[in-house]
Amino acid sequence: MTSISSASAYQSPLARLQSTLQSDISTGSIQSSDQSALATALESIDETLSGNRSNATSGSKPPSPDEMQEKIADLIQQQVDAGTLTSDQADELAKVFDETFSKAAQGAGGPQGAGGPPPGPPPEGGQSADAADDSSSSGTTIADILKQLQEALAENSQTSYGADGSSSSSGSASYLFDLVA
Repeated sequence: MTSISSASAYQSPLARLQSTLQSDISTGSIQSSDQSALATALESIDETLSGNRSNATSGSKPPSPDEMQEKIADLIQQQVDAGTLTSDQADELAKVFDETFSKAAQGAGGPQGAGGPPPGPPPEGGQSADAADDSSSSGTTIADILKQLQEALAENSQTSYGADGSSSSSGSASYLFDLVA
């Protein structure tokens, strides 16, 4: 018998968003002067969403992707209204959400991953596809992204019950695979 153990390399949605933000700053698609405001807004949005999850009743249904998309758009707008972000920074933050969760939807072997087809030629005028159309980076909608986020949260949320009926939740997960040869 062959046994293979693997611990999940789970990365929280906030950590994935922060990683995308840092990557965009490194590549210059987001100005480094915006980093502090965007990072603060991400943390605030994460705190609000985390609070919403902890306040939800155990039998309640998670919000639909459309509801999550609307909630995130509202939270970003609240950051603009509060003066934490400019409207341009809000657009950049929405792009960070889109980029982060479109990568998750594609997975490691997705369209741009190993084994995928090579990229096509640049559009007329010599601009890259990203520069020509900033409104959609991969055709993945924010609703798809939010659905991926919900699934990841559901997979990584575990509730255990004690002998006295009390419950506790855990947000970490690990997986053990036993393969029999």
